[in-house]
Amino acid sequence: MYNRWLIFLFLFLIGSLNAFPIGIGNKKALIIAVGNYPQASGFRSINSLNDIPLIQNALIKLGFLQKDIIILQDQFATKSNIMETLGKRFLESLNFGDIAYFHFSGHGQQIIDISGDELDGYDEALVPFDASVEFIPGVYEGKNHIIDDELNDVFSKIRTKLGSQGHFLVTIDACHSGTSTRSIGCARGTDIKMAPEDYRLKMERKNPDLNQSEFKNQDESKMASMVAFFGSTARQLNYEILAEDGKNYGALSYAFSKAINNIPSDASYQQLFDRIRLIIQMNTNNQIPEASGILAQVILGGKYLATPNYFTVKEWLNNNNVILEAGFLNGVTPGTIMGFYSTETRDPKNSKPICLGTVKEAHPNTSSVEITGGISSADAEFAWVIIKEENFGNLVINLQLKGEFKNIDRTIFDDLFALPYIKKVKSNPDLVLIEELNKFILITKNDLLVTEFSKSTPRNDLFFGLKSALTEYGQSQFLRKLNQENKQIEITFELVLSSRNGKKFTESFPADEVKGKDGKICFIKGDVIKIKVTNIGNIPAFYTVLDIQPNNKTNVLVPQANESPSDYFLQPKDSFIIPKEFRLDPPLGQELFKLVASKKPINLRPLDQRRSITTQTEVDPFGEVMNLSYYKNESLMTRGINSNVPAGQVNIYSVPFVIQE
Repeated sequence: MYNRWLIFLFLFLIGSLNAFPIGIGNKKALIIAVGNYPQASGFRSINSLNDIPLIQNALIKLGFLQKDIIILQDQFATKSNIMETLGKRFLESLNFGDIAYFHFSGHGQQIIDISGDELDGYDEALVPFDASVEFIPGVYEGKNHIIDDELNDVFSKIRTKLGSQGHFLVTIDACHSGTSTRSIGCARGTDIKMAPEDYRLKMERKNPDLNQSEFKNQDESKMASMVAFFGSTARQLNYEILAEDGKNYGALSYAFSKAINNIPSDASYQQLFDRIRLIIQMNTNNQIPEASGILAQVILGGKYLATPNYFTVKEWLNNNNVILEAGFLNGVTPGTIMGFYSTETRDPKNSKPICLGTVKEAHPNTSSVEITGGISSADAEFAWVIIKEENFGNLVINLQLKGEFKNIDRTIFDDLFALPYIKKVKSNPDLVLIEELNKFILITKNDLLVTEFSKSTPRNDLFFGLKSALTEYGQSQFLRKLNQENKQIEITFELVLSSRNGKKFTESFPADEVKGKDGKICFIKGDVIKIKVTNIGNIPAFYTVLDIQPNNKTNVLVPQANESPSDYFLQPKDSFIIPKEFRLDPPLGQELFKLVASKKPINLRPLDQRRSITTQTEVDPFGEVMNLSYYKNESLMTRGINSNVPAGQVNIYSVPFVIQE
């Protein structure tokens, strides 16, 4: 989608000569976070301050020193202080060849365009602590907003100071614009435009062509290269993500930090952004991050810490409790089973651990582990800690009720909340059931409609309809977030356009033709595609391909109902185009394909929500967790069902894409 921010639109003008080399000097950063906006401002409070330690730790991993990271938050993040810090303190600290980083977490808003350079009549703006949401003539007309033109000017000065050997990285975790009707999910922005009412009506009638260019030519031959990441497109809300520790974080801050913690040191910005996009789309299906600049360059010149194959003990508390130097950003979640091994243990599968431990609490970069059998301080100090069993989280759907529900058989709710995987909550829901005048509607916390029912729906039909919708949504979200790696059995895939509007394409048609400049895959409604799979692992593997639709339906693409899981098998280094074609019909929006590769065939057919449940005679640990999640064998389930699977049981490869008109 077209994005109007001048601060990153002009980035595409950066010449390739500016891309290499970068970072011959020091690294300096400025982090700005506004979460507790004054009540009088009209902006709701958000969880931006939670982002600060995430970004700090990511920067330290990237080689930044704590002393070189400036932080402005809440009342210190006024417009005058932000602009003065950017234009003086931060700018003056930079030298030729340095690497600079700027991050903003807070609200975003569209504001009346005074200069006349915006095609749609609005500038995009960051919302400092002292800004207000409403345009009040003669009282507040947007003077404390930071518009894109102002950022463009100061960013140009920073890039000039850094010079052709420097580099500038920007991440903005705020909304550009969007619409939210119920304000259940925590979004970082507003659909209220900072402009007079008559101006808003005029711009709505104008309906500008946003495909025209707003570029301004400028000489960048002596300026630093620049890459920028944004939490959402210009017309989307940027929602927060409820993380593994029960806290809300900005979607971009969470995804950026998690990606940095799990990417090789020689990765490019394109690889980093692909991971950011995947992490966000694994958590929400109505938000697409954006990137600008030359992504085909190594992140900060490749000078940062690579991800280790093991973790270490940060602090020994006693024989039965230690603090691990790894948290949920490293894939360590409560319930994960950790093995403690002697230093230099290269083959943990065939080695006996010193002891085992269970993760009790997981924070972004640390976790507390309870040791079975105990471990001495000396052993803990030098131990290599390796994941033995991965935990996929608590299989519970949090449901919030909004309404009085007086004229309904209340036993429906008794029966719903008696199910072991549905929990009634007052805040931080996964889904919300709202009572309106003539109907009940079930929506996500991000305001997406799941289903609706007339108030005249019979009691049993209403109960089973709600139960079905809740469980289908829960399982699709569980599968959306699902991730497990085993490089030995890694099978990747790409989507190949087979036909469009009746025009056939050969199987050699480049897969990159359906990608945008930032690598985002986009298809048109009615496109027909094929799937090309490639085994890049070193052993033969079986595979299953899952489809999670924008409406939270889960489909098993292959193997199909009349096929065996053993039919889909690939030798190392081999590629294969699955002969079946798949037509991309509505619903439109963000879709996610996942390929599950395994050493033995796994029957995931029960996941298919379009077909009847089948049975399997031999139960695989991974298949059991997937197929029994949420709604199988309900009478045998209890709260907090175990979702542990041996580490490296499968490899899961995910590809998000968009289907549009």
